[in-house]
This record gives sequence, C-alpha cells and structure tokens, in this order.
Amino acid sequence: MHRRRSVAVLGLFLTVGAVPAASQTIQERVDLSVVARIRDEALNRSLIPDLAGYLTDVIGPRLTGSTGMRQANDWTAQQFRSWGLANVTVEPWGKFGRGWERVSYSGRMLAPYVQPLNGQPLAWSSSTRGTVTGPAMMIAIADTADFPKYRGKLRGAFVLRDSVAILPPEFDPRSLRTPLDRLFDTASTPRFTPPTPEQRARQQAQQALNRKIYDFLRAERPAAVLTFSNRAYGLLAPQGGPYATAVRLDTIPDPLPALQLSREQYGQIYRDVKRGTPVRLEVNIQNRWITADSMAYNTLAEIPGSDLKDQVIMLGAHLDSWFGSQGATDNGAGSVVMMEAMRILKTLNLQPRRTIRIGLWSGEEQGLLGSRAWVKNHAAELPSISAYVNVDNGTGRLRGIWNQSNDAVVPIFQQILNPFQDLGVVVVRRGNTGGTDHLAFDAAGVPGFNFIQDPIEYDTRTHHTDADSYERLVLDDLKQAAAVVAYTVYHLAMRDEMMPRKPAPAQTGGGN
Repeated sequence: MHRRRSVAVLGLFLTVGAVPAASQTIQERVDLSVVARIRDEALNRSLIPDLAGYLTDVIGPRLTGSTGMRQANDWTAQQFRSWGLANVTVEPWGKFGRGWERVSYSGRMLAPYVQPLNGQPLAWSSSTRGTVTGPAMMIAIADTADFPKYRGKLRGAFVLRDSVAILPPEFDPRSLRTPLDRLFDTASTPRFTPPTPEQRARQQAQQALNRKIYDFLRAERPAAVLTFSNRAYGLLAPQGGPYATAVRLDTIPDPLPALQLSREQYGQIYRDVKRGTPVRLEVNIQNRWITADSMAYNTLAEIPGSDLKDQVIMLGAHLDSWFGSQGATDNGAGSVVMMEAMRILKTLNLQPRRTIRIGLWSGEEQGLLGSRAWVKNHAAELPSISAYVNVDNGTGRLRGIWNQSNDAVVPIFQQILNPFQDLGVVVVRRGNTGGTDHLAFDAAGVPGFNFIQDPIEYDTRTHHTDADSYERLVLDDLKQAAAVVAYTVYHLAMRDEMMPRKPAPAQTGGGN
C-alpha cells in the first residue's frame, strides 16, 4: 500500500492584499504524496497532446448548434466512458434555436484592381445566391429621416456603414508571461463601472436605430453587409452577425449575408469609396442552417465520492468556440485540461470523499448559456455543491486563482496551491474576474472561481481569431494546468468542511 503523507501548510503563498487575521488560523492537510503522484502522471504521461489534437484537428470549430459542437459532446462523453467515469451524460439544457455553420466562402475585389478578399461570413447570416457581383457603397444614417436618400439604390450592393481607425504599430510587444509585479498589481484588478442613466438611454436609442437600419437594409436587399475585424495585421475575428440571437430564434427568418473583412482591406474599400473611386466586389458565401434539433447540450461526468458522496466539487470549461479557426485556446485548452484532470484522478485510483463532477459547457460564447441553464435546471442541487473551478483564458500556465471577492477562501487556496510554486503558481488574488462560466455558479451563491493564466498570445493573436489553431497551444503549460487543477479539486473533495460561501448581500430597506 502507498502510505499517505500529509502536512499542514500555512502562509508561504503570496496574495494581493492582507489576509484577515481570523482566517490565518485555517490549516489545510495538504497531501504531498498525492501531489507528487498527480504531478508525475500529469507531466510525464499526459494525454493532453492527443486530446487537444483530436478536438482541434479532427472535430474542429464548435459553434453551439453546429455539427462540430454535437460531435464534441459525443466525443468527450465517449472519452469519459473509456476512462471509467460514472454518470456520463450529454444533457440537453434548453432551446438554443437554429444551428449554423460555414460551408464555403470566396471573394475578390475586381476594381480598382484585382485582389483576393480576406474575409469570412458572420455566424447566423445568410448565403448569397451563388456568386454575386456589385459595387461597394457607403451609407451614413444618423436618423430614419436619412432612409429616403438610399431607398431603391442599395439592391445588389455591398454596404459599409462604419469608418475604421488605423491602429498604431505594435512597437512594444506584450509579455508572454505575467511578471510578478503585474500579478500583484491591485490597480489592474478588473473593475466594472455601470453606465449612467444618460449613457444607458443613449445606448438604447442607438440600439433601436440600428435595428430600424437593419430592417431597412433587409427590405432593400443589398448583396451583403460588410464589417471589419477588431484585430490588425490581417487577423480575422468572425463572430455573430447582426441580430444573431433573433436570427437563431427565428424572429428574423431571413437575415442578410454578412461578411467580415480584414481591418486593412475594409479600410482600403472605405477610403476608395469616400474619395469617389469605384470599388467592385465579387463574393460567394455559402452557409448551412441546422434545424433538426433546436436543443443545445452539455457533457457531464463524475468520479463518485465515498462518505460525503452527496456533496459535489465541480470543475469545468466551455467546449464551444467560434469558427474562424479550431477554437484551440478558446477554449479547447481549458476543456482538455479539465478532461485530463479527471483522467489523472481516475488513473491514479484516488478515492475522493465528495463526488467530483466535470461540466463541459456549450453556449458560453452567446452569454454563458449552457452553464447558466445547468445551474437553473439543477437548482435543488446547488446547496450540496461545495465549489466550482474553471479554466478559460487561453493556453498559458496557471499562476494562481481569483478569490471572487470571497476572503474566506484565500488561506485555503494559498495552502492548496503552495506545492505548485515551483511550477509558477504564486498568487491568490482578491477581486472578481468575469466573462466565463464560473459566474453562473457565483451568481447562484455557489463558490465559483476562475484560475489566472499567463497571457501568451491570447489577447493579442488568438482570442476568437482565425489564428486560434493547435499550433498556438503551449502543451507543457497545459500539462502544468492539469496537475494544478487535479490536485485542487481532489483536495477540495477531501476537506472536512465545504468551501465557505460569501455572506448574503445586505438587505436594503424600501417599499414594493
């Protein structure tokens, strides 16, 4: 038998801000023998390259509602079954609407000189009727009173609405690794400032006008609407087309074709049209609607617990992606890290006290839909969920975890993560981080946390872009992440107590 070796670990770990004195007395029984076994399996016998390769190269992009998404659900479930996990299910979470996937695209600029169009169609936009040719036309609509200027003139044209700013050169490359001073820079903690009533009113008025403009364009039947990428240097970041939610829910049954061009090429077309130089384009966009099943799905599986089996530790990541490339760093990386963490625990035959459950979510890119629906559909189970941990910020190694404004968890995470300092895990950071699935749990009162990762090229090159392929994965970083996650969830599953919950918000007075 392998003898367990445990040690109580205290404040060797770093944190942003002072730890409350009372919470410093918490001592965690960190099992260093289990840490060593997990590290050995994760770093020396990893399946990360195989898992990531199949998910990206074979299945490919995984837009929710698409064929690729359903293949990913089925494949992840098959992997879990092959590893011996329990209660494996591809679970419907609710109506998503029409699925959509790209079939083919080709485009050229014919005048003022011939060149290929660097572009991609936007999700939930329509196809063209074969190859269409027409002029590029710029419209400037400040109010519905401007509609008569364009009525009857846009049919078959490629419509531009927006000017595009030229981005400055990137003289100072961003660091691939997060320096320690930035990890502990409290001034950089994300802060959300809600809009003022005046700002909200302006936003709502602009949104209402934009919808009227879109409906006007639909009636005029241009060849396509042109937009530009938010990235420079020819990178595309194709996401949802105009009113994608309404389109997939069939409240707009006949959307326009929408095409995103590189920032530079859109700028050329805009400047030529503005100076009066005729621009003529030739485009063929073919997309496919998927209507046989309007439901969307999450993949779930478990390692059953022992004496505390009715309590649960959850880990998860979103399995869906956009479609410009393979969805490797967003969020194939997080998905295979969580899968590998479950494989490691099962392979090592570690018996947790609490049940450990993985959730691979769909619909994250449309607003955390899959995780939020799961939380809503399983509301009765939430009091028994001790914690949820998430990975969703690219391919970089883990550097720590956000406490999600829950001070009581700081010393717990410090001690759990302390054995991984030599692998770069050095901080438990106070504050909230957003934009991913832990928020669904946090909003429901379940302690939900997202790990901190090195940026690598996430914000500069890969996030939602056509460069987000297998080649952008740093496999050794993902192996490190799987080790950290595996021990974190194992330790949380072995604690005598559930993770502390945040105090309930203070009740304010007032009438109905």
